[in-house]
Amino acid sequence: TEANVKTDRKGNPVKIFDDDAEELECEILETRQDFLNLCKKNHYQFDQPRRAKHTSMMVLWHLHNPDAAKIVQMCAGCNKDILNGIRYNCPQCTDYDLCSDCYKNPNVQRGSCTHQLVPKSVDGDSNQNGGGGGGQKTEAQRRERRQHIKLHIQLLEHASLCNSSKCTSSNCVKMKQYLMHSKSCKQNHSGGCKICKRILSLLKYHALSCKTKNCLIPNCDLVKDRLRQMRRQQQAMDDRRRQEMNRQYRAGSSQG
Repeated sequence: TEANVKTDRKGNPVKIFDDDAEELECEILETRQDFLNLCKKNHYQFDQPRRAKHTSMMVLWHLHNPDAAKIVQMCAGCNKDILNGIRYNCPQCTDYDLCSDCYKNPNVQRGSCTHQLVPKSVDGDSNQNGGGGGGQKTEAQRRERRQHIKLHIQLLEHASLCNSSKCTSSNCVKMKQYLMHSKSCKQNHSGGCKICKRILSLLKYHALSCKTKNCLIPNCDLVKDRLRQMRRQQQAMDDRRRQEMNRQYRAGSSQG
């Protein structure tokens, strides 16, 4: 649905979104663990009203800007946010990064870290322009992205089941090559292979809606088992949380 355009007190146009009618996709809200990781790495907290308001505002911003960087690292040298370019990360120290300027400056105080730093591309660089405005997409662009994903899932399903060596679809041949690559790739998605990451993302989208037992799509059953395992882990976390809350409640009642 198109957003209703209204104006604020100064007459500036303000877009009002109907969250109940609009389908929003955001990877940080797919599982409880993903949301917990986002909050831990960005120090989002709900222990005070002021922090809870800020955290809620940032979560809503990530929800409406799914392509923006989820985590912004801070330079240990100049204490500035590293928004674009290359960051230099220490694989041994916790949350230690340097921006390009501090890394090239021999006079920068690196503190207790004396390890070799690894250059890494800042997440979301390709989608940001300066401070991250490029992560904002229009409703038409979001619909186009959802349609793009849907078409790729259909192509994945077709290529996985197509046995013809003379398939007229050039995209089918290309998808088959990607599937063969994912089977033999030594780097794999965990090692940073972009092709494997894309195939895994499509498999996840397919598995979320797949109801077929013994599905013929490669690794579909494995992905579904992994999703079920994550749901069981989340349920166990919820059970432990409820047990702890009940224990504290009973302890408080007995003292009162």
